[in-house]
Amino acid sequence: MAPPLALPSAAQLQAVLAQHRLRVHSLRALAHIRYRDPQESNTSREAIVVARPDRLRVEVLSLFGSVFVLAADGGALTAYARQENTVYRGRASSENLWRYVGLTLPVHDLVELVLGTPPPRQAEKAHVSFDAASGSIRLQEDLARGTQLVWFSPAALLLGAEEQGTDGQTQWRATFGEYEDLNGFALATHIALEVPEWHRSVEIALEDIDLNPKLDPAVFAVQIPPGSKVVDLDAVAD
Repeated sequence: MAPPLALPSAAQLQAVLAQHRLRVHSLRALAHIRYRDPQESNTSREAIVVARPDRLRVEVLSLFGSVFVLAADGGALTAYARQENTVYRGRASSENLWRYVGLTLPVHDLVELVLGTPPPRQAEKAHVSFDAASGSIRLQEDLARGTQLVWFSPAALLLGAEEQGTDGQTQWRATFGEYEDLNGFALATHIALEVPEWHRSVEIALEDIDLNPKLDPAVFAVQIPPGSKVVDLDAVAD
């Protein structure tokens, strides 16, 4: 594919991302999740709620209601497994999120990606090029500890993003697609996240989306049923 006659500047593409973050600050939806790693592959139907900067609620659904609930807010994480009658509590760290999501991402980074943008980073310098292989426009931001790459369509829709460490190895990769118009705003309803080093991936297909709903803080709390066992995740990790 031939490149456009003129490429946008890095500042223009950064402004596109900033505008998206201003217009999309929370989301409630049903999601079909597919998880893969070298040992297993499974699918689930979940109800999810996310809100910037670091609030998250995930409920795994069955014919008999919710079987698992995970919530994160203000740096704390709580998970309830109904079949085990056990509540797990700890920091909303990458290590604790790994236990339940299979991705080594901080909660605020995961929230950003589900809301359709790469996590904001402080770039030391940035430049734009045309990716002939994919026919997309690429924004490269050089960071203090690596690089963030973001791909856009010629119409400035976000197509993908990834971060690389100082060694050039990809730490995570995301793609965004199946855009839908929600009240005049184009939102990606299919997000795929991958951690190449561990051969792990999660595909998220959103439906029945409520964009920017008013959310009570109680949404991001887990009610502990009487008699439940409580496990300190941070003590387990130590």
